[in-house]
Amino acid sequence: MRAAALIGALLVLVVAAPAGANVLFNGDWEMGQIAWTQVSSDWGSDMAWTVTNNGPTAPEGTLTCTTGSFGWFQVAEVPVGQEAAVTADWSGNDISWAEVMLWTVPVGTTLEDVEATFDSGPAEAIAYKKDAFGMNPPTTWDWEPAALSPHPSGNGGTVISQGLVVVGLKLGGQANSPSLSFDNIVLTPEPAAALLLGLPIVFLRRRRS
Repeated sequence: MRAAALIGALLVLVVAAPAGANVLFNGDWEMGQIAWTQVSSDWGSDMAWTVTNNGPTAPEGTLTCTTGSFGWFQVAEVPVGQEAAVTADWSGNDISWAEVMLWTVPVGTTLEDVEATFDSGPAEAIAYKKDAFGMNPPTTWDWEPAALSPHPSGNGGTVISQGLVVVGLKLGGQANSPSLSFDNIVLTPEPAAALLLGLPIVFLRRRRS
């Protein structure tokens, strides 16, 4: 697993968010890929993270590959014990699997541990999913809410925060040149205020070698 550098300036943006407000930064891709960390498995080819302008509420984040398992994640601080819910819109073409992931970790969790969960985390870390093995078909679809494709063993798009909440956007492909686009990513804590981190890595630490 490897994390690529964030696109754009190294920015930390902290804002107070009232109940029901989105605590993800740049969930509509208007600022390119800022605040989204690129991550990929150690296998795959032709993996690309781009911002396109093809959807009904362009721009959108788009993943393409020949083969691979990869995508983006972002970390937001949400007070311990608070519920947080994620929603998103997506569109896919010939995917092997597509996921909106949602999980929570304590402050101080290593970046490597977050990446490991993104790569091969349990079903409980998945909010919404489609795959080529029969889960929520079809594997090619036009824009729709990801919530129409809940993972039957997943978390339903909500978690109780341990301090940090992670949202992951993931594409898997197996020699079928898939593409997957995401837009309007929203993470809302209830009922109190929360803090937003424009640079998710700030709250994570690297494991000492």
